[in-house]
Amino acid sequence: MAAPEISSALSLPLDRLAEGFAACFAGYVVPISGEVRAFEQRVRTEHVHLADSLVVVREGQVEALALVARRGRTSRVAAMAIVPGLRRTGVGRELVRRLLDEARARGDRSVLLEVIESNAPAVALYERTGFQVRRRLVGWEGTPPEHSAPVEEIPLSTALAAMLRDGEPGLPWQLAPETLAGLTAPTRAFRLGEAVAVILEAGPQDVLLRSLVVAGEKRRQGEGSRLVRAIAAQLPGRRWRVPAIVPEQLGADFFAAMGLRRQALTQLEMEYGL
Repeated sequence: MAAPEISSALSLPLDRLAEGFAACFAGYVVPISGEVRAFEQRVRTEHVHLADSLVVVREGQVEALALVARRGRTSRVAAMAIVPGLRRTGVGRELVRRLLDEARARGDRSVLLEVIESNAPAVALYERTGFQVRRRLVGWEGTPPEHSAPVEEIPLSTALAAMLRDGEPGLPWQLAPETLAGLTAPTRAFRLGEAVAVILEAGPQDVLLRSLVVAGEKRRQGEGSRLVRAIAAQLPGRRWRVPAIVPEQLGADFFAAMGLRRQALTQLEMEYGL
């Protein structure tokens, strides 16, 4: 098969990229929306650089793409996908080779990515290319107990300041303060005592927990659980979800105590040193 013609994602308008993004992820284990607003939010919050992202277009249709995010001297493959008919034809290997070459030419020091652990072909592709596993990322879901308390809704900027001051170091890309800084309404933030949480009401039945932090001197004193229960009382009966972007050991006891169970889906965070 001839090498695909790869170009910058800037060659396409945002709506075409969003549509192609969904087409390339057809049949994926996690449903992917082609809605342009959702795509724009991903680009904005995760610091995707469309000029450095890559697309394969044939006869006006996006057949493959690799979204590349950048922070400092680190790049991240924020998403890479290929339409079903071209999978396992070498297109993915060529995309990875190209993005690594371009990251090296920019002077980047490393390239990160996350891949669903059960996606054996993708894991094998990255391992053959030289990526190494850093850690496993997991998610949680369930309905926490409710208990009314005087929880305070706060600006997202105030929550971000708490994350910068009290958050864990070395968090994955999607949990890092830089990502949280790009969130906008309807994302909301709450505080109770020295605990701060950032949530998104994802539909009428679900709450997505984006971040939770407790000031160091107040950890393991029930501050975080009181905040979660208080928010749950304001949004009764909702299922809470934590995406599979949390390091495996981080908060495991806390989430279990809140009645959340670990999701079956896991991801591997991988790194390629340049």
